[in-house]
Amino acid sequence: MTCRRAVLALVPLALVGGWAGGCSAPDRTAPGAAGSPSVSAGDPAAGSGPNTTDIAWLQLLIAMNERLLPLFDLVPSRSGDPAVQLYASVARQARQAELDSLRKLATGITMPTDNPHLQHDMPGMPTAAQRAEMTRSSGKAFDRGFAAAMIAHLDQTSRLCTGEQNAGADPAFRSLATSIARGVGEERARASALDARAASPSANTH
Repeated sequence: MTCRRAVLALVPLALVGGWAGGCSAPDRTAPGAAGSPSVSAGDPAAGSGPNTTDIAWLQLLIAMNERLLPLFDLVPSRSGDPAVQLYASVARQARQAELDSLRKLATGITMPTDNPHLQHDMPGMPTAAQRAEMTRSSGKAFDRGFAAAMIAHLDQTSRLCTGEQNAGADPAFRSLATSIARGVGEERARASALDARAASPSANTH
């Protein structure tokens, strides 16, 4: 099953066109498992186990969070705004908690050792160019770049969680998607406020 097929099970084509690449997403069962056919997204035979939507959602969110985490390391030295630093501290804890929960769901599911989605630039993932630009910037310029990266990440997380809630099969996956989506909505509003704060010439960053 290709990444494109898995992603299309999650979100509309208009949201994902051109970013699936040619990588492969895993089937629920190991290759060669006798009597265990692969399960397609939305397949009634999926039962209570994870289908391809569940697996694609799991891998995509793990990759998105792993690509985002290094940005938090830049905040203490690049941002002069205590509000941004506090937000980054809380947001980092939230991303790490998500990763822990996602990896727990992955236990017992046969997947590649290396997450194929980490090899591609996708919506919600900071690119190498963005990371380099943020490394060179400081003050309000950094704060705006950081806020933009967070908003992009949170928006894409919300879209993927909606796709999982609509097309996922496993109750545990869908429950986690609901929980993540709820927290993302609140966090996104705070990221937008930080962006507006950094854009304001009167913002106090001391």
